[in-house]
Amino acid sequence: MDSQKIIEIRNLAEIAKSEGRNTEAIALMKEYLSLVHPSFTHYSWYFIADLYFQEGKIEEAMEHCNEALRLNNDYIPGLELRITLFKKLDRWEEAIKDKEKIEKLNAIEKSKWDDPNHYYHYK
Repeated sequence: MDSQKIIEIRNLAEIAKSEGRNTEAIALMKEYLSLVHPSFTHYSWYFIADLYFQEGKIEEAMEHCNEALRLNNDYIPGLELRITLFKKLDRWEEAIKDKEKIEKLNAIEKSKWDDPNHYYHYK
């Protein structure tokens, strides 16, 4: 399939989500996922997880959120959503572990910015 058509499918999913057409957005994003290599698709899995969460489909949301985090285990939006899902499922210990992971990731990022010799400061 033409790469422009694939990009168009993803864009249509984003539009459908913004207009509250969640079922259509999920279907479009799943079509997009079927057409692309799985690397760097963590956002797309998160996108679907978030829509399932909005619809109250907690198990489906967790399944897709876990796939996003399998692809990129440091993806903070995915971790934040999973914390919410864990809380809904009364899985507090797992929610705390994800919260601690986010705090650790944020501390690492902060230390990079605090280090004047880190490459973030190079022009």
